[in-house]
Amino acid sequence: MSSASAPAPPGARWPWLLLLAVLALAAVLRFTGLSWGLRHPPHPDERVFVESTMEMLRAGDLDHRYYEYPGLVFYLLAPLLWPLRAAPAGPHAYLLARGLIAACGVLGCAVLYPLGRRLHSPAVGLVAALTLAVSLVAVETAHMFRPDVVLQVLCAAGLLACARLDGSRSREAQAGLALGASLAAKFSGVFLLPSYLAARLLAPGPRGPRLLLGAAVAALAFAVLSPYALVHARDFLEGVQVQLRYHYEDSVRAPVSYGAMLADYGRVWLKGLGLPAAALALLGLETALRQWRRWLPALLLALTSCAVLASSDVQHDRFLLPALSVGCLLAGAGAARAAGWMADPAGARGVGLTLALAAAAALPSLRASAAFAREMQGPLTRDAVLDWAEANVAARARVLSSVPQLGLDPARFEVILLPRLLAENRLQALNADRVLSTAADDESALQGLTALATFTPQSKYQGRTTITAWAVPPEARPAYAPVAVAAAALRASDSAALLPLLCDGRADTLWLTAGPQQRGDWVELRLGEPRRVARLELLLDDEGRFAARQLRLETSADGGRFEAAAALPGRAPVELQPDGGHSQVLLLSSPRPVRALRLVQTGLGWRRRWGIAELRVWDLPEGP
Repeated sequence: MSSASAPAPPGARWPWLLLLAVLALAAVLRFTGLSWGLRHPPHPDERVFVESTMEMLRAGDLDHRYYEYPGLVFYLLAPLLWPLRAAPAGPHAYLLARGLIAACGVLGCAVLYPLGRRLHSPAVGLVAALTLAVSLVAVETAHMFRPDVVLQVLCAAGLLACARLDGSRSREAQAGLALGASLAAKFSGVFLLPSYLAARLLAPGPRGPRLLLGAAVAALAFAVLSPYALVHARDFLEGVQVQLRYHYEDSVRAPVSYGAMLADYGRVWLKGLGLPAAALALLGLETALRQWRRWLPALLLALTSCAVLASSDVQHDRFLLPALSVGCLLAGAGAARAAGWMADPAGARGVGLTLALAAAAALPSLRASAAFAREMQGPLTRDAVLDWAEANVAARARVLSSVPQLGLDPARFEVILLPRLLAENRLQALNADRVLSTAADDESALQGLTALATFTPQSKYQGRTTITAWAVPPEARPAYAPVAVAAAALRASDSAALLPLLCDGRADTLWLTAGPQQRGDWVELRLGEPRRVARLELLLDDEGRFAARQLRLETSADGGRFEAAAALPGRAPVELQPDGGHSQVLLLSSPRPVRALRLVQTGLGWRRRWGIAELRVWDLPEGP
C-alpha cells in the first residue's frame, strides 16, 4: 500500500520533536501514581501473572503455567522479576510489572505515529499519538498489569505491517509475525486476522503464496512466543474454554442484550477518545471511507472488536483498547479534514491548524487523565482504613470484614473475610472483636453494633464505597454458657483410648486419629440432658498442624439419628490465624435443644492425622 503523502524531507525534525513531547506526556500520565494500592493484596488479575512468572523463574523453565492466557506477556515480565525470584512476590514485583505495562503504553503511542503517517500524513500520526497518550481508558489500563496494553502495541504494529505490504516476502513475514505475536499475547489478538486478510487481498503480489507465507510465519511466531500452549495443548484448550465460559456462560450474571452491549462500548469510545476527539473521529471516518483501500484493515479491527465484544455479557473498558488506536487515527484524519476547510492541509498553516485542533480536542481527556494520575498518587480509602486499624485495633483481634483486598497484617490480626455481610452473617459479627463493612452490606447484620469510624472516598478513584468500622458492645454478644465435657460422654471413629485428652484441660495433649485423616472420621459428644448448643471450639496444637481440613457438624435431638446442622466459622482458617492459640470455631446459626453432637471430617484424604487438644462447647440457655 502506498503512502498518502510524500515522506518528510531530510532535516524536517519537527514531527520527531513533537512526538518526543507527546511520548513524554504519555509517560508522565502512565508512570505517575503507579504504586497505588501496593499496601494491599494485589488484584487477582495481576496476581496470576506475577505469581505464575515467579513460579516459572524458580523452576527454571519456560512453562508459564497459567493457561487461560498465552505465554508472551509472562516472558516479557520474566527478565524484570528475575532478581526477585527467590522471594515471595511482594510490592516491588508488582511495581516492576506495572512499570512494564506503563512502558508498553508509551510504546503504543509511538507506534501510532508511523501508522498515521503511512495512512495519511505526519500530522495525523502525531494527532493519533497525542489522542492515545491522553486517553483516559489507556491511562487507567496502564496502571495495572494488563495484557490489553501489550495487545494494543502489537495490533498497532500489525496494522502498520499490513499498511506496508508490497508483495515482498519480507513485508509479508513482518505482517505474519505481528499477527502471531498478537495471538501469543491474548486470545483477542485474533481480531487482527480479518485486517490481515483484507490487507493481503488488496496488496500486490501473488495472493495465495503470500497468504501461506504470512500464515506460516504467524503460526511459527505463536509457537516460539507461547511454546507451552502447544506443549500443554490440552490444558491450553481448557483455558480457552474457561475464558469463553466466563464471557458467555456465567449462570450467575444476568444476560445483556447485544444492543445494550453495543451501547456500552459506544460509551467506552467516548470515554477513551473524549467527546471532541470522538467528533473529529466521525469526521475522519468520511476520509477513511473515501480512501477505503488504505483504511480498510484498520476499520476492520475496530468493527471486529466491537461486533465480537458486544456478543459477550462481560464488559471492561480495557477490552476495547486495541481498537481505540483506530479511533485515534480517525481523530487525526478528522482534524486534518477540518483544517483543510481553512487552509491547504499539506501546507505549514494547514498542518499547524491540524495540530491546534487536535490539542484543543485532547484537553478534556488530558484533564481527566491527569486527575486520575493525581488521585493515584494520594492515599486510597483502604489506606486510611489500614492506618486506623493499626492505631486502634488490638493485636490478635478477630476482625470480620467484607472489604476486598484490604491487607490487614495476618501476623497481627485474625481476619474472617466475607464477600458481603448478609443477615445470616450477623452471628459471626457478634462473635468478632471488630467489624469492617461497606455500603453494599445488609444493615440487619450490623444492628446493635457501635460505629467507630467511617471512611468515605473523596473521589471515584480512591474507592468505590464507604467503609465503616464497628465495635460489638458487650450487651449485644450472645450469652454463651460453657457445657461440661466428660470423657465418658465422648466417642470417636478411632483412637478411643485417647478421648480423655479432649477434656483434660491441657493444650499440650492431643486426641489423634490412628492414621492420616480421611473423609468420614468423627468425634461425638453425648449430653446428659438436652442443651441448646450454640458454639464449639476445637483447640489445636500450637502450630495447627493437625486441624481438620473440612468439618461438618451434625446434631441429634434424641441421641439417635443425626442431621447436619447449619454452622458458620467463628475464626479465620487455621493457616491465617496468628501464631499460637490455633483453633477451629463453629457457630450454630439456629441453636435448638440436642442430646448429642458429632463432628465429621469431610475433606479429602490428607497426609496428616486429625488431632484435637481440647473440645469446648457452649450453649445458649435463653434465646439470642
